[in-house]
Amino acid sequence: MAELRLSLAGIQGKEQQLDASIGQFRTQLRRLPRQFLYGQTSLDASVSAMGEIEERLEEAVAVRRRVLEFKKSALEELQALELIKQVDEARQSLEILRRRARIPGQDGQTEGGETIAEIRRLESFIADYSKQAEQAITARYEERRQQG
Repeated sequence: MAELRLSLAGIQGKEQQLDASIGQFRTQLRRLPRQFLYGQTSLDASVSAMGEIEERLEEAVAVRRRVLEFKKSALEELQALELIKQVDEARQSLEILRRRARIPGQDGQTEGGETIAEIRRLESFIADYSKQAEQAITARYEERRQQG
């Protein structure tokens, strides 16, 4: 999960870099006609520069769109892994509660109802979130299989 978080941070860094470039290209496109109008550049040079800037802008927008696809995949994968982790932690807690409920002589008599309620809550949580994790993993597996 740590490697996935690092990858996500790199993706977000690239996204920010592309956002800055896109903003810069758009600013340049807005300023270019004024530079021509005030005699700072010739019409031919301005038109040529505008074409180059538009190409760079289009490429930056396309790269950003691709980066966002990677970000979406990384976020979905991270979410599935976090669900699996939560389910695993809930299973461990459930096992501890079940063992504690079976040990005679503890405060099982006074907290028995609370323990049973917590066991049921954990069982429900495990069932619900196991299903969600399964669906997320299966959806990504099917998606990869269709692409490949």
